[in-house]
Amino acid sequence: MEKDDLASGTSSKSSKLIHGGLRYLEHAQFKLVFEGTNERALLLKRAPHLVRPLPFLVPAYKQSRPGLYKLDVGLWIYDGLSRFSSPKLHKTYRTAKIHELEPLLRTEDLKGGIVYYDCLTDDARITLENALDARALRAVVLNWTRVTSLTRDGGRVIGAEVEDCEPGQGAGGKRIAVRAKVVVNATGPWSDKVRAFVGESPILRPTKGVHLVIDERRLKIAHAVVMQGRSDQRVMFAIPWGGGRTVIGTTDTDFQGDLDRVYATPDDAAYLLETANHYFPTAALGKADVLATWAGLRPLVAPSAGLRSESDTSREHHVIDRPGFITIAGGKLTTFRRMAAEVVDRVGQQLGKIPVSTTGERPLPGSVGIEGDADLERIAARLVEKGLDVAAAHHLAFTFGARAETVAGRIADDASAGLRIDPEQPFLAAEVDEAVEHEFARTLTDVLGRRMPLILRGRDQGLAAAPAVAERIARRLGWTADRIRDELDRYAATVEDTRRFR
Repeated sequence: MEKDDLASGTSSKSSKLIHGGLRYLEHAQFKLVFEGTNERALLLKRAPHLVRPLPFLVPAYKQSRPGLYKLDVGLWIYDGLSRFSSPKLHKTYRTAKIHELEPLLRTEDLKGGIVYYDCLTDDARITLENALDARALRAVVLNWTRVTSLTRDGGRVIGAEVEDCEPGQGAGGKRIAVRAKVVVNATGPWSDKVRAFVGESPILRPTKGVHLVIDERRLKIAHAVVMQGRSDQRVMFAIPWGGGRTVIGTTDTDFQGDLDRVYATPDDAAYLLETANHYFPTAALGKADVLATWAGLRPLVAPSAGLRSESDTSREHHVIDRPGFITIAGGKLTTFRRMAAEVVDRVGQQLGKIPVSTTGERPLPGSVGIEGDADLERIAARLVEKGLDVAAAHHLAFTFGARAETVAGRIADDASAGLRIDPEQPFLAAEVDEAVEHEFARTLTDVLGRRMPLILRGRDQGLAAAPAVAERIARRLGWTADRIRDELDRYAATVEDTRRFR
């Protein structure tokens, strides 16, 4: 049950990395690194279409801390904690080779660098596939359904009152009471608001993370380059995102505003651009080069003692339970499966014996029968044989995996399903139909914001495509002309939020 769309909050606002957290070694958080690197290895096997190996480059400059030798030692520890399951082991290079690998990188005082491997993912899609998997196992999945209160019998939580809050329903949707033996509060930054329904005290210290999207023609890189903030030495990245885009992020600042209105500020953009321009001086990036931004909140658990900075707050997750009510907070995208398994174990302690989790062995829906890239390339080749262009075929295979041919099959019944939504991006109209009919999408922003995220990847953030996409959705969901106009207005307002930094 989700008050908005699936992954509309923190789950689609990450750096889109599946990683062990190299920087956690600095704080001796070995357990967190061990969990992250081993979950990375598992996800590479269970979701190969969505979790892709990505080379990272750590440049070492004369004044860098730690230095090249300590970085090398740290990465041997990193590889060891992963039980050497990284896509490739790290390598140390001297200055000339680093310049060859990343020609735009600043060379002044450069002493060398290290290349290691973590992974890139589509965070919204991996969230969606977990929901599809749950539905296949007979779970009832509801988005646009908000909890308005929790129901108690004595001291035990026994259910909730929920409201249908899909847009376009006028003043308030239908409310119903739902009974449950155990209620799990996995609401990220909103955890404290749900806990307040039963009088529980706040536990979070939310921090904001901002990312900038740049045309790769302005900053073309082959590695995710590890950078340190100019003012605070905080670790951030310049990431090759594919599709002609480069991402710069992220910030890490305390947040105390409206949890539903989180966006990049001028200071956020200036901070990220200053660091990127220091590492890539010839790029000379400015705010005009930023095509889009995204901003989200980390639901970090507040420390018991004061810390020097937001970045020092632990990324470990915490599970807090009482009769009928369990809260999980903290953690990171990489360890989502492990976190969920722990929560289900806690639920089992309250319910009695329950089946053992199989998520460690069971593939996600899009990776059924997929062992690796060779299988995905074969799917792409079959789609090309059926008439799709290479870019679209590759996109479908590496987005939907085993489901790609089903999505492409829509084109045989409706030629318009094979049309591109945006001239620069490989998204097809068939994906709109799939999103609405099979992937829980209920609004225009669900489709263009997360199922096929033109809001982040499109040069105009999907504004030109929006009317045709809205009409296509309307034919399937029975929208009126007024609902179409409202959807277009809401989407334009969402786009505007991503541009507030200007």
